[in-house]
Amino acid sequence: MINRSANATIKGYFYQFDHTIERLLEAATPQSSIVVEGIEDIDLDDGDDSALIQCKYYEGTEYNHSVIKDAVIQMLRHFHAKGCPSAWKFRYRIYGHYKGGQDKLPATFDLDFFKKNFLTFEHKKAVHQVHLELGMTDAQLESFRKLLTIDVRAPSYDEQQKRIAKLLVAQIPGCKPEDAEVFYYPNAINAIQALAIQADLKDRKITKAKFLIAVNRKEIVFSLWLRQKFGDEYYAKFIKRTHFKFASTKVPKASRIFVIEMDNEFDLAKAAAMLARIGSGFSHVEHSRTPAQDRFCPYVLLRGLSPADLVSLKGCLLGQGISITDGHAFNGAAFSPALLAVSPTKDHQIQLKFIPSVDSITAVVSAINGTVVELFDFFKSSPVDAAHAPPGVRHHKIRVDGAYFINEVL
Repeated sequence: MINRSANATIKGYFYQFDHTIERLLEAATPQSSIVVEGIEDIDLDDGDDSALIQCKYYEGTEYNHSVIKDAVIQMLRHFHAKGCPSAWKFRYRIYGHYKGGQDKLPATFDLDFFKKNFLTFEHKKAVHQVHLELGMTDAQLESFRKLLTIDVRAPSYDEQQKRIAKLLVAQIPGCKPEDAEVFYYPNAINAIQALAIQADLKDRKITKAKFLIAVNRKEIVFSLWLRQKFGDEYYAKFIKRTHFKFASTKVPKASRIFVIEMDNEFDLAKAAAMLARIGSGFSHVEHSRTPAQDRFCPYVLLRGLSPADLVSLKGCLLGQGISITDGHAFNGAAFSPALLAVSPTKDHQIQLKFIPSVDSITAVVSAINGTVVELFDFFKSSPVDAAHAPPGVRHHKIRVDGAYFINEVL
């Protein structure tokens, strides 16, 4: 019995999360937003469709007015606390699925039915009438009643999931039904759960636009599945084939930015060898008559590396005869994206350009001229935020367990 009760509770939470996903996907604008576990289970800010929603899932229970009475009273108290405004932005919605008994709730009902069945209860042998205890007039009650929608015929758990799958296909470009189930729906659930556990109310809010960005991460989920199924060697070959296989043996000219997450795994010798390999593998091949316009080299950004470790790494590379630049004209000078973007020359054959932080990516890209720019984001926990990936730049998000897995790829 305990297990059955726990399963029902868990299913109820997921039903609520699914309805949250559904409301976000159906929202009218990218700026429409929801707050998870706010005033109600779901606080939807969506223009004329804004609502405070309580979500109920009782697949093994008959509908009775008493099942939702507490929810109605809670909403009425909120409306009263707001001063019973005549032009209140939010509607109140109770959304629920039940085993049966839906016919007990008439399609329309008057104020007397509303008072008797939803606002009156007995406690310790005393009858309580909430509207009278709050001192609300019939006009105020009627205003609230017009704002209240009770849907006791909400779809089942499985039916609601089918609706979400269709919405994902409609909202995400290129999404197929099988992709919605395997890739995008798990991302959607993870995004809502991540909001629900936040302590601060402001951190439980998300817009439709940001939600779709969080959901549309098929590449990352696919990478995890591929690695688990076929192993590291296959995964490394897959990354190389997908991102670093060119039509000829000559590496085509491009400004490639390698962002590498290196938290808690700095090894000077390994890091220097890895960067030397990136520098030689993605720079032009120097000949006596190489035209200036054919010269190029990669950019690197090492996330999570301390300033002291970065200095020692740069010194190690220079000691090995690898020419680098970091966009600083002299010791103490401000970082210059334009200086960093200067192309290698015959006399200064740069092999690596260091970008100091993710905040500098956009400025560096703006300073680059005459080449395609691509961002190769090797991350362990989370990729570079989309806000730091300039429009028009391909952002390849590549999940790795450790920075030095790149050696296996290259």
